[in-house]
Amino acid sequence: MKPRMLSRWKSVVLVLLAIAWRPALAADAVVVPVPKASTSLDIEVPDVELVDQTGRAVKLWTDLVRGQTVAINFIFTRCKTICSPMTATLARVQKDLGPGSNVRFISITLDVANDTPERMAKFAEPFKPGPGWSFLTGEPAKVKQALVALGGYVPDKEAHRPTVLVGNAVSNTWTRVDGLGSPSTILAAVREVQAASAGPSELESQERDARAQDAASARYFTNTELVDQHGKTHRFYEDLVRGRKVLINFAFTSCKGACSPITKHLAQVQEKLGGRVGKDITMITLSVDPANDTPKSLGTFTQKMGVKPGWYFLTGARENISLVLKKLGGYVDDPDAHNTTLLIGDAATGMWVKSPAMARVENIVYAVEHLNDPR
Repeated sequence: MKPRMLSRWKSVVLVLLAIAWRPALAADAVVVPVPKASTSLDIEVPDVELVDQTGRAVKLWTDLVRGQTVAINFIFTRCKTICSPMTATLARVQKDLGPGSNVRFISITLDVANDTPERMAKFAEPFKPGPGWSFLTGEPAKVKQALVALGGYVPDKEAHRPTVLVGNAVSNTWTRVDGLGSPSTILAAVREVQAASAGPSELESQERDARAQDAASARYFTNTELVDQHGKTHRFYEDLVRGRKVLINFAFTSCKGACSPITKHLAQVQEKLGGRVGKDITMITLSVDPANDTPKSLGTFTQKMGVKPGWYFLTGARENISLVLKKLGGYVDDPDAHNTTLLIGDAATGMWVKSPAMARVENIVYAVEHLNDPR
């Protein structure tokens, strides 16, 4: 990333965050449809917890698929026919894409009874998979749920097909390709899906590709680790911001003023946005009082306020939360002096607006849904 380009990115973000809120975007605004491949399938990725080849527990949707372009295949380690050549083909595709492609590769076992994480790791080793390739096993019911949802389940593992599922859940673009075909065919499918899921760029659109834009976003927002109301650690950009629209506000649990009314108000926004929250929309509340806001106190607060999944209340080490707050213009020395701004943005397009957090629910929802409309 050229220093000038990164500097311009930061300037644009700061300008967009500082613009005055318009109660609603233009009433006659036109929604730009996301292009979809003609072969697009109807795929709903379950957020089941599986285990990768290192023994780490991962959520299929939250940790691996959300906000990413993915290539998924189905294998088992004792396979004597197509699994090894198919994996070799995918390894070639990953190599051709190069480091930093932001494409995740996922191989799910068809033989839970035999395929432990250790055996998955041993199977993967000869193919030298790069970072971003997960070989998954886990509890039988959860693995089966994933296989059924992704179209990889077969009663007899020996009869499975060499299919690779390529897709992006943000644009809901999915296609299947032959895993034993030419690596160039799979590579073309990956790039087609990437193109279909790329948002319009307001930042040097003729100069930067999606990869460069993503890198700039990651550098600006950072992958600082914060902890949510359930005690789970998240990397701020990669886990919560990348690949989706976000609504961000600032609060603290011992607040005697605006925080509770604002949270209840935003809970109505979450209700209106429905099932999109937790998928292509994320809601984030950053604590301005990390010294006192523990995951436990945040959990109690969110239960009281009726917060649903997909809305993360974040705290963490003071230096971590302070860094993110400063990036977003929400840092204050005195929690009682925090601002009541709601930030609405999309890091993929660089479009950000700010609103009073107590603006009409309909206006906030409209702003989210029409954020990337032509101006």
